[in-house]
Amino acid sequence: MKIILVRHGESHDDTINCYGGAADFELSEFGLHAAQEVAQTFSDIAVEKIYSSPLKRARQTAEAINTVKQCGIGFVDNLKERNSYGVLSGCNKEDSKSIYEYLLTSFEGKPGDYYSNELLLGAEPLADFDKRVKQALLSVVKDAQQNGFEVVVAVTHGNVTRSIYKNILKFEKKIDLDFLARTIIDYDNNAFSLISNQGVKEK
Repeated sequence: MKIILVRHGESHDDTINCYGGAADFELSEFGLHAAQEVAQTFSDIAVEKIYSSPLKRARQTAEAINTVKQCGIGFVDNLKERNSYGVLSGCNKEDSKSIYEYLLTSFEGKPGDYYSNELLLGAEPLADFDKRVKQALLSVVKDAQQNGFEVVVAVTHGNVTRSIYKNILKFEKKIDLDFLARTIIDYDNNAFSLISNQGVKEK
Protein backbone atom coordinates (compact mmCIF):
# COMPACT_ATOMS: atom_id res chain seq x y z
CA MET A 1 0.00 0.00 0.00
CA LYS A 2 1.15 3.52 -0.81
CA ILE A 3 0.27 6.45 1.46
CA ILE A 4 0.90 9.92 0.07
CA LEU A 5 1.24 12.47 2.86
CA VAL A 6 0.39 16.02 1.80
CA ARG A 7 0.92 19.09 3.94
CA HIS A 8 -1.79 21.74 3.54
CA GLY A 9 -1.20 24.97 1.61
CA GLU A 10 -0.40 28.40 3.00
CA SER A 11 -3.06 29.57 5.47
CA HIS A 12 -4.20 32.97 6.72
CA ASP A 13 -2.19 32.79 9.96
CA ASP A 14 0.96 32.78 7.84
CA THR A 15 -0.09 35.99 6.07
CA ILE A 16 -1.22 37.94 9.16
CA ASN A 17 1.67 36.89 11.43
CA CYS A 18 -0.38 34.81 13.86
CA TYR A 19 0.40 31.61 15.73
CA GLY A 20 -1.39 28.72 14.03
CA GLY A 21 -1.11 25.23 15.46
CA ALA A 22 -4.53 24.19 16.76
CA ALA A 23 -6.13 27.49 15.62
CA ASP A 24 -8.46 26.77 12.71
CA PHE A 25 -7.41 29.13 9.91
CA GLU A 26 -8.51 28.76 6.30
CA LEU A 27 -6.15 28.70 3.35
CA SER A 28 -4.99 32.06 2.06
CA GLU A 29 -5.92 32.99 -1.51
CA PHE A 30 -2.41 32.04 -2.59
CA GLY A 31 -2.60 28.79 -0.60
CA LEU A 32 -5.89 27.78 -2.20
CA HIS A 33 -4.59 28.49 -5.70
CA ALA A 34 -1.40 26.52 -4.99
CA ALA A 35 -3.43 23.60 -3.60
CA GLN A 36 -5.51 23.55 -6.78
CA GLU A 37 -2.34 23.47 -8.87
CA VAL A 38 -0.83 20.63 -6.84
CA ALA A 39 -4.11 18.74 -7.05
CA GLN A 40 -3.63 18.53 -10.81
CA THR A 41 -0.42 16.53 -10.27
CA PHE A 42 -2.62 13.71 -8.93
CA SER A 43 -4.47 13.36 -12.25
CA ASP A 44 -2.51 10.29 -13.31
CA ILE A 45 -2.16 8.74 -9.84
CA ALA A 46 -4.67 6.01 -8.98
CA VAL A 47 -5.75 7.49 -5.63
CA GLU A 48 -8.65 5.52 -4.15
CA LYS A 49 -9.36 7.53 -0.99
CA ILE A 50 -8.34 10.81 0.63
CA TYR A 51 -8.00 11.04 4.40
CA SER A 52 -7.70 14.46 5.97
CA SER A 53 -7.33 16.44 9.14
CA PRO A 54 -10.66 18.21 9.78
CA LEU A 55 -8.98 21.61 10.25
CA LYS A 56 -10.04 24.05 7.52
CA ARG A 57 -6.64 24.47 5.87
CA ALA A 58 -6.25 20.70 5.47
CA ARG A 59 -9.92 20.20 4.54
CA GLN A 60 -9.65 22.77 1.73
CA THR A 61 -6.47 21.13 0.44
CA ALA A 62 -8.16 17.71 0.49
CA GLU A 63 -11.19 19.13 -1.31
CA ALA A 64 -8.94 20.52 -4.05
CA ILE A 65 -7.44 17.06 -4.59
CA ASN A 66 -10.86 15.43 -4.48
CA THR A 67 -12.11 17.81 -7.17
CA VAL A 68 -9.57 16.12 -9.44
CA LYS A 69 -9.85 12.54 -8.15
CA GLN A 70 -13.53 12.28 -7.12
CA CYS A 71 -12.68 9.47 -4.71
CA GLY A 72 -14.17 10.81 -1.48
CA ILE A 73 -12.70 12.24 1.72
CA GLY A 74 -12.63 10.67 5.17
CA PHE A 75 -11.81 12.99 8.07
CA VAL A 76 -9.49 11.68 10.78
CA ASP A 77 -9.47 13.76 13.95
CA ASN A 78 -6.04 12.53 15.04
CA LEU A 79 -4.47 13.95 11.86
CA LYS A 80 -5.01 17.45 13.28
CA GLU A 81 -2.01 19.67 13.93
CA ARG A 82 -0.41 19.64 17.35
CA ASN A 83 -1.54 22.34 19.74
CA SER A 84 2.04 23.60 19.91
CA TYR A 85 1.29 27.15 20.97
CA GLY A 86 -1.19 26.65 23.81
CA VAL A 87 -2.57 30.01 24.96
CA LEU A 88 -0.78 31.70 22.04
CA SER A 89 -2.82 29.80 19.41
CA GLY A 90 -4.46 32.25 17.03
CA CYS A 91 -2.74 35.27 18.59
CA ASN A 92 -0.80 37.87 16.62
CA LYS A 93 2.91 37.30 17.20
CA GLU A 94 3.73 40.97 17.78
CA ASP A 95 0.82 41.49 20.19
CA SER A 96 1.83 38.35 22.08
CA LYS A 97 5.20 39.86 22.93
CA SER A 98 3.50 42.27 25.32
CA ILE A 99 0.41 40.29 26.33
CA TYR A 100 2.35 37.09 27.07
CA GLU A 101 5.73 38.63 27.81
CA TYR A 102 6.08 36.50 30.96
CA LEU A 103 5.76 33.35 28.85
CA LEU A 104 7.98 34.31 25.96
CA THR A 105 10.83 35.74 28.03
CA SER A 106 11.14 32.47 29.95
CA PHE A 107 11.04 30.40 26.77
CA GLU A 108 14.52 29.60 25.48
CA GLY A 109 13.70 28.08 22.10
CA LYS A 110 11.33 28.95 19.28
CA PRO A 111 7.67 28.69 20.39
CA GLY A 112 5.97 25.69 18.84
CA ASP A 113 9.16 23.94 17.74
CA TYR A 114 8.40 20.22 17.39
CA TYR A 115 11.97 19.32 18.30
CA SER A 116 12.04 21.37 21.52
CA ASN A 117 11.40 19.86 24.94
CA GLU A 118 9.89 23.13 26.17
CA LEU A 119 6.12 23.31 26.50
CA LEU A 120 4.06 26.50 26.38
CA LEU A 121 1.14 26.93 28.77
CA GLY A 122 -1.85 24.99 27.44
CA ALA A 123 0.13 23.20 24.71
CA GLU A 124 -0.26 19.51 23.85
CA PRO A 125 2.51 17.37 25.38
CA LEU A 126 4.76 15.90 22.70
CA ALA A 127 4.34 12.30 23.90
CA ASP A 128 0.55 12.60 23.66
CA PHE A 129 0.81 14.13 20.20
CA ASP A 130 3.19 11.47 18.87
CA LYS A 131 0.90 8.75 20.23
CA ARG A 132 -2.19 10.09 18.46
CA VAL A 133 -0.28 10.61 15.19
CA LYS A 134 0.70 6.94 15.23
CA GLN A 135 -2.91 6.01 15.97
CA ALA A 136 -4.03 8.20 13.06
CA LEU A 137 -1.69 6.57 10.57
CA LEU A 138 -2.66 3.08 11.73
CA SER A 139 -6.35 3.96 11.44
CA VAL A 140 -5.75 5.10 7.85
CA VAL A 141 -3.99 1.81 7.10
CA LYS A 142 -6.77 -0.22 8.71
CA ASP A 143 -9.53 1.53 6.78
CA ALA A 144 -7.60 1.29 3.52
CA GLN A 145 -6.95 -2.43 4.01
CA GLN A 146 -10.59 -3.13 4.87
CA ASN A 147 -11.62 -1.45 1.62
CA GLY A 148 -8.87 -2.96 -0.52
CA PHE A 149 -7.24 0.37 -1.34
CA GLU A 150 -3.70 0.33 -2.69
CA VAL A 151 -3.03 4.08 -3.00
CA VAL A 152 -4.39 6.69 -0.58
CA VAL A 153 -3.67 10.32 0.30
CA ALA A 154 -3.47 11.74 3.83
CA VAL A 155 -3.70 15.54 4.03
CA THR A 156 -2.25 16.81 7.24
CA HIS A 157 0.15 19.29 8.88
CA GLY A 158 3.82 20.05 9.35
CA ASN A 159 4.27 18.65 12.84
CA VAL A 160 2.21 15.55 12.05
CA THR A 161 4.61 14.85 9.20
CA ARG A 162 7.62 15.52 11.45
CA SER A 163 6.23 13.03 13.97
CA ILE A 164 5.80 10.38 11.27
CA TYR A 165 9.34 10.90 10.00
CA LYS A 166 10.84 10.70 13.49
CA ASN A 167 8.81 7.97 15.14
CA ILE A 168 7.47 5.81 12.32
CA LEU A 169 10.03 6.18 9.54
CA LYS A 170 12.84 6.44 12.14
CA PHE A 171 14.36 9.42 10.33
CA GLU A 172 17.09 10.71 12.64
CA LYS A 173 17.54 14.23 11.24
CA LYS A 174 15.25 17.21 11.80
CA ILE A 175 13.18 18.31 8.83
CA ASP A 176 11.51 21.42 7.43
CA LEU A 177 8.54 21.24 5.07
CA ASP A 178 7.28 23.51 2.33
CA PHE A 179 3.57 24.12 2.06
CA LEU A 180 2.05 21.26 0.06
CA ALA A 181 5.12 19.08 0.63
CA ARG A 182 4.51 15.45 -0.36
CA THR A 183 5.90 12.23 1.08
CA ILE A 184 5.20 8.79 -0.37
CA ILE A 185 5.29 5.96 2.16
CA ASP A 186 5.07 2.24 1.50
CA TYR A 187 3.29 -0.02 3.97
CA ASP A 188 4.07 -3.71 3.60
CA ASN A 189 4.34 -6.61 6.05
CA ASN A 190 3.38 -4.37 8.98
CA ALA A 191 6.24 -1.96 8.27
CA PHE A 192 6.44 1.59 6.92
CA SER A 193 9.23 2.79 4.63
CA LEU A 194 9.99 6.02 2.82
CA ILE A 195 9.77 5.89 -0.98
CA SER A 196 10.23 9.54 -1.94
CA ASN A 197 9.43 13.10 -0.96
CA GLN A 198 9.10 16.56 -2.43
CA GLY A 199 9.37 19.80 -0.47
CA VAL A 200 10.92 18.11 2.58
CA LYS A 201 14.36 19.31 3.64
CA GLU A 202 16.81 18.33 6.34
CA LYS A 203 17.51 21.09 8.85
